[in-house]
Amino acid sequence: MNVLIIDDQVTNRYLLEKLLEGHGYTVISAVDGIDALDKLRENDINLIVSDILLPRMDGFQLCREVKSNPDFNKIPFIFYTAAYTEQKDRNFAESLGADRFIVKPTDPTDFIDIIRNLVDEYHKETISEPKKIVLQENEYLSEHNKRLIHQIEKKLTELENMNKALLISEKRYKNLFEYANDAIILHEITNTGEFGKILEANGVTSTLLGYSHDELLGKYLSEIDTAKQSAHYQEFISRLLEKKHLMFDGEYVSKDGRVIPVEISAHLFEENGSRFCLAICRDITFRKQAIEELKMAIEQIDENLHQISTIGDQIRNPLSIILSSCEESDSFNYTQITDSVKRIDDFIRRLDISSVESEKVRNVLCGLYGSSMYKIEETNITQSDTNDR
Repeated sequence: MNVLIIDDQVTNRYLLEKLLEGHGYTVISAVDGIDALDKLRENDINLIVSDILLPRMDGFQLCREVKSNPDFNKIPFIFYTAAYTEQKDRNFAESLGADRFIVKPTDPTDFIDIIRNLVDEYHKETISEPKKIVLQENEYLSEHNKRLIHQIEKKLTELENMNKALLISEKRYKNLFEYANDAIILHEITNTGEFGKILEANGVTSTLLGYSHDELLGKYLSEIDTAKQSAHYQEFISRLLEKKHLMFDGEYVSKDGRVIPVEISAHLFEENGSRFCLAICRDITFRKQAIEELKMAIEQIDENLHQISTIGDQIRNPLSIILSSCEESDSFNYTQITDSVKRIDDFIRRLDISSVESEKVRNVLCGLYGSSMYKIEETNITQSDTNDR
């Protein structure tokens, strides 16, 4: 059994073709009413399933052409539509001679049942004569225009609502972009795999770097990067192309020449065959300062511990000699001297205990410093890729 389906959407045609072919039907497809009439003349068609909203000739016009042609008017005609869904649309379709009116989406099993029942009615001659066109030409044109205008009005309303939603969404994301706490830079990646021009940047970027928005647009990324960071471009780009996301410590140069350390989260994406990078950049100047101060604190603790240890040794050695001399002497001050020595020795032991406690503090600070991914190193890349751990 040959079924002609008419739909201008490729996906809709494909799904309908697979559904019908899966139930043993041979499918012939057309994209609009004019194409469908050509296919009717070229093939032996047993059933027509048509959308209504079509280019050049819509489904209503096609149905009228089919049902007014003696060569085709006995072919069962089904409308299958998602746009025309009101009762007036159904009534108009029936006035043109349509046998069934199905609204998308319909359960595939129910859809096939409707087709089989309709074909059975024709085969068993339950339908003795094809449905006739009820409306005269003037009435048809008037009602067709009404249905068409109503559909256009619906589409315009839908489009207006979509535009409103789009504007709201655009405003929402623009606010997120502008009022983010971090600098956000969108820049291109050239065909040769290099960081290219800055295409967009938020207000935080202007504040951080000291450039106006207009000054930033069109600048190459290399113009705001330090030479130290630029030297690692090839490594950056190769990792970014591989992983699509990269986090690393970088450096930017402000308009007044200041070097600003930043934590960069770079995201690669493609659009219309072009590649872009969205970089979210966080100023870590204070973090770097805190780490440097932590490093200096550890060094100071190390120096203090060394001095305490040295002083303890320097005091203990003379005390040992004094105590030995007192034990060999009959001096009447012996008791006073030994008591003083013991007090000094006790003080030194307390220094030793304090030294041990300071050593524990030092180890904790070293652990914090050593585990930080923001170490101050010679290389600009201090990334520890969490995905690789």
